[in-house]
Amino acid sequence: MNHDEVKRMVDEFFRGQYEIEKFLGAGGFADVFLVKHIYLNDRRAMKINKQPLPSKDIDNIFKEARIATLIRHKNVISMHDAGIISVSGKDKNGLFNFGLKNRRDKNYAYFVMEYVVGGDLWEYWKSFESQDKVMPIIEVLDIMKQIAMGLDVLHNNKPKILHRDIKPQNLLMKIEDGKPLIKITDFGLASAKDSDKSFDNLSVAGTPLYMAPECFKKNFSPMSDIYAVGVIFYQLLTNQFPYDIMRFDMGDMFYGKPWENKLKPPSNYNSEIPQKLDEIVMKCLDVNPRKRYTSSGQLLRVITDYMEDEMGIDETTMIYTSEISSSGSIDDVDEGEIVEPDFSESMEDLLAEAFRLAKQENKLEEAIEILEKAIINNIDVREKYTYRLRLWKDEMPDESLIKEAFNVYSQVNPNYILACDLLEEAIAYNPKIASKYEGYTTLWPILSELSENKNIDEAVSLLNDLMEEYSYINEMYEPFMDILNRHDVDEIVNESLKLIKKYKWDDSKKIEVARLMEFAVLTDDDVKDKYSVKLSLWKRGLSM
Repeated sequence: MNHDEVKRMVDEFFRGQYEIEKFLGAGGFADVFLVKHIYLNDRRAMKINKQPLPSKDIDNIFKEARIATLIRHKNVISMHDAGIISVSGKDKNGLFNFGLKNRRDKNYAYFVMEYVVGGDLWEYWKSFESQDKVMPIIEVLDIMKQIAMGLDVLHNNKPKILHRDIKPQNLLMKIEDGKPLIKITDFGLASAKDSDKSFDNLSVAGTPLYMAPECFKKNFSPMSDIYAVGVIFYQLLTNQFPYDIMRFDMGDMFYGKPWENKLKPPSNYNSEIPQKLDEIVMKCLDVNPRKRYTSSGQLLRVITDYMEDEMGIDETTMIYTSEISSSGSIDDVDEGEIVEPDFSESMEDLLAEAFRLAKQENKLEEAIEILEKAIINNIDVREKYTYRLRLWKDEMPDESLIKEAFNVYSQVNPNYILACDLLEEAIAYNPKIASKYEGYTTLWPILSELSENKNIDEAVSLLNDLMEEYSYINEMYEPFMDILNRHDVDEIVNESLKLIKKYKWDDSKKIEVARLMEFAVLTDDDVKDKYSVKLSLWKRGLSM
């Protein structure tokens, strides 16, 4: 069936419960769509088999769904629903028939699962590797800790679950609180058994790069999943794979030839890796499964202890320091020292689309999806815009965006246009606040232009016009308009200093005086050099 037919089939079968929003991608056996649960207002991924199911495969096809349903954990993908859509054909109106089953019905399996917007660990790793950079050790440890947490839940489930295909492509990622959140997915090769011995003589399956030596002899255990974790650990720390598996054929792998050469520790490729971390990774990768960590829980404890004891990182630590906040501090470096990333034309277009959507009512989810994918795939986007994504994904994004807009406005070197963008995004999310804040989206561009052209006459004239349009802007500036209308910078400075001295203990008055002094600071560079830091403090109601 083509995608239009699938859409009609879903609409009719679920009677409007699910709405297909778009096609996400295709695997070997199924197409994946983004759907919205109408009644819960929740976006999910729906996988629908491309071909009708032979009756003998119906039970086996749901093995993955049954295994995934056993687990509820933040680091494991959630399965919401699964079933069969039995289609008898179409009636004269082109509608599908969903009547009583008969032998000629076509059965299509569907699976509804958690939708993870961002991407996967492979894409995230490639964003470093493609620029000849290695992922910071602190980030690698946090990611590996999350993988170990998810695996620990699988391995301790009753029945015990082996994944058997742990690899970066099966580790989906989203950005939460400014850092990656890992989700183990794809349980197509997973097996659920009551004991470790029950896993013996399973069929050879998995991805060779991440398969332990014993897997090629049909021997599987939790330690074979731990080996795969070790490969990922090594890969993220070094941009190398521990063994050049792809040079060998299946026969060589059966006889263990790739593992005959002594493995070089990760520090051989990355000198920043300490010996203790080398030992953790090498133990995961031991050729003898009995010499690896005996459980994912043991590996989790080792990683957690290392992070706490050796790096001083606990659950409360914000470990990702690469993101650039819009606000910064009053001690920020001069604007001229900041090197802006040079994005490709296609990335510029993608970002422009995200920020365009963010300024449209009811479009923030789409903007988040675009920006989150860009952050996963591009280091420069990640460093520049992770803070923005955090604002968009806040429980109350309008409040967070407004707060950040005024933080930006209060900086030593304020970015007035960015502050406007943040306010416009807040208003798009919550149009009810427009009457309270949209005046600033006209005021701040006036101040931005003043900082560029130093034309105080023009700026004050535009301010007078703005005051007639917005009563609250009038209230803010009316006490100072006699002075501003004379366009005398020295008089503005002297009056501001006089008022600050008068209102020494009144923070709200300092904020008011800052509005007057701002015109002098933006007009005259000498005044800016002398008073910009004080102005930033006054805007916050503070003093030196």
